[in-house]
Amino acid sequence: MKSFLMKTVLALGMVCGCLGMPFLGLGPAARAEEPSVNATLSSARVTLGEPVELQLEIRGGSAPKPPITAEGLSIQPVGESTQMQLINGDFRRSVVLTYQVQPLRSGTFTVPAVPVEVGGKKLATRPLTLVVDAASNPPAGGAGNAAPAGAAAGNEQRLIFAEWVLPKTTGYVGEALPAELRLYVDAQVRANLQQMPSVNADGFTVQRFPQPQQTTINRDGRNYNLLIFKTALIPVKSGSLTLPAAAIDLVAAIPQQQRARRPRLPGGMPDPFSDPFFEQFVVQQQAVKAQAAPVALEVKPLPAAGRPKAFSGAVGTFTMTTKATPTRVKTGDPVTLMAEIAGLGSFDRVEAPRLEEVPGWRAYPPSTKFQADDAVGISGRKTFETALIADQAQDRLPRLSFVFFDPIKEQYVTLTDDSNAVTVEGAAVASTPTPASPATAAASPAASPKAAPAVPTVPAANDIFHIQTESRGWGASFAPLWEQQRFWLLQLVPLAGLLAVGSWGWARRRAGREMRNGAQARALAEIRRTLHDPATEAEAFYAAAVRQVQLAAAPRLAAGVDPATLDGEAIGAALALDENPELEAAVRSLFAEHDAFRYARTGGGTLPPEQRAAVLALLERLDLTAR
Repeated sequence: MKSFLMKTVLALGMVCGCLGMPFLGLGPAARAEEPSVNATLSSARVTLGEPVELQLEIRGGSAPKPPITAEGLSIQPVGESTQMQLINGDFRRSVVLTYQVQPLRSGTFTVPAVPVEVGGKKLATRPLTLVVDAASNPPAGGAGNAAPAGAAAGNEQRLIFAEWVLPKTTGYVGEALPAELRLYVDAQVRANLQQMPSVNADGFTVQRFPQPQQTTINRDGRNYNLLIFKTALIPVKSGSLTLPAAAIDLVAAIPQQQRARRPRLPGGMPDPFSDPFFEQFVVQQQAVKAQAAPVALEVKPLPAAGRPKAFSGAVGTFTMTTKATPTRVKTGDPVTLMAEIAGLGSFDRVEAPRLEEVPGWRAYPPSTKFQADDAVGISGRKTFETALIADQAQDRLPRLSFVFFDPIKEQYVTLTDDSNAVTVEGAAVASTPTPASPATAAASPAASPKAAPAVPTVPAANDIFHIQTESRGWGASFAPLWEQQRFWLLQLVPLAGLLAVGSWGWARRRAGREMRNGAQARALAEIRRTLHDPATEAEAFYAAAVRQVQLAAAPRLAAGVDPATLDGEAIGAALALDENPELEAAVRSLFAEHDAFRYARTGGGTLPPEQRAAVLALLERLDLTAR
């Protein structure tokens, strides 16, 4: 009776455990984001006859399943899944649309951008590139390379095993070779990964394994849960190399083997819990190591013949697009030149395109950004943004060139782009504006000439005065106007107006000077605090030093000059540094360092104490630092 109860409890516990235990407990977590859509391929490079999985992930809403067509590819929808989470009161939802992509022939194909409308917002995915190799040889690491796992013999040797699968086993140094580490677990076995697999390969750089893809498959008449770990191998030397065995550690619950003879209860009746139906719930927990057998590869060196001098080591299939903004500037203003390298290959070896040297242009170190189109990172786009400044009038940007080795064509390819036309207007930045003549604060109104009043003819003593028939306007006196006192009293009115306007203008100019002097004093005080604060970052320190030089040198130039427009050359002219070449070079170097932090985005962190002291000493030598 005791044995009967123990078996009953064990059977019920195993049924509940098996129903509630997910396989490997793996699954991506949803994110709380704005409506967005993203497309990814399960592999960016496959062999003809091997299907690829295309996933369209929609976040922040839902959308009908859009049809996708591409030349040379058969793309059919196969499933849809929805994930919902409630985290700290925030509801998160993600919809994944799955398509199966079947290549119809070998070559390089493009999955076009897919338009999707999510929550009233029109979005689109990025185009994806798929390279399909001809199926001349079976994939490396097939059943012959599969190493059975498990210490037990017999049927257990077919329960868990692993293998390497490579579309190709030949390549070039620096070429990104796609690889898959596949783990097969019998559908009746429940297993948990102990850790992600790791590979120590001599002669290769192995990309980090992302989260695996999970599916089911029937192989040799047996159903398996299949985990696919994708990676990429980048050979660093040529010759016959070996991809070593890879071990995957699991803890598996393996069903107990059926008994050849069923036990019986007292009275001769068979034990009902020894039925094969219950035997499948009687399991054995054990540590299992699934190990994939090594794979041999042949790596060829990059050809020396025809190798351009500008080749920096990029290997793959790439395209280049460029864009300049803005396209109309003044001399001294920055232009941002964006170059995007997209395609399939080892992006770690992709460096910024080379800029042609053109007189009159200054280029600063570029910023770099990479966005992958697959989980491994061998398909995507790398963007470089370079700040350029013209010192003189220009009509085009320097030409860009990017060199890489194409392993499919087996030759070097040079991409160039000289279509970025710009208009740079104006003279050199260092030109100082011609001093403007100071305007008169209050100009006296020019007195319009007046006709002299007619002088009446003085009649003779015995004559009579002419009879006046019209009013004289100034009185009845016959004396000339300028001889009348009333006329001179009236002239005091415009004179008083002129004095009032002049006094008002003088007071206004004085208040403006006091305001400007106060603002400049406050600005210089803030600059001094910034310069002497050890926590000031490098970019802010150089900006403060340049601003102090500009503000202090501005009064020595012509009136109306904006201090912010002064550069190192203009400062040197204002301070008469021609006779001191060393000091003039130091001032130019200060402005060059400021430009580097401003345009090249090299800043971050504080300056070393000795470098700060050198700048402060330069300001002291210029006699510009307030004491």
